[in-house]
Amino acid sequence: MAKAVSHSCGQQGLGGFARFTMDYGRRFTNPQNFQIPPQVQEFSLQSSCLSNNSTSDEADEQQLSLINERKQRRMISNRESARRSRMRKQKHLDELWSQVVWLRNENHQLIDKLNHVSECHDRVLEENAQLKEEASELRQMLSDMQLNSPYATFRDLEDIP
Repeated sequence: MAKAVSHSCGQQGLGGFARFTMDYGRRFTNPQNFQIPPQVQEFSLQSSCLSNNSTSDEADEQQLSLINERKQRRMISNRESARRSRMRKQKHLDELWSQVVWLRNENHQLIDKLNHVSECHDRVLEENAQLKEEASELRQMLSDMQLNSPYATFRDLEDIP
């Protein structure tokens, strides 16, 4: 029966090692009675420890490599995302500036129209005031003519507004 041997690697015994049925070309009929010489056990345990340590180191390196690769991919992804975000922000800013320019232009055009309409309004008010004054003068002249006229026809025109 195989002995359960503990060693520095923390593994129990040699497990399937004692089940081998061949040793130097000779077959063992009862593998349970096979005893492994202590020198072979020690060599096997040391190589198993080295193998496990190197396997463990390789697994740790692979895990670190995988973690670093993920970090690198995440960093690249974050950079791309930040670049796209900056591009969207710049595009939005450009659109806002374009809108500012358009609104300022529109504002200037509206101010120009307002000034033109205001000037036209002032001219119409002046013209209206002149026409009212002229109409008043003409009425006065007509009234004066009617009073001084010996003809009755001018008096009939007095009722006209």
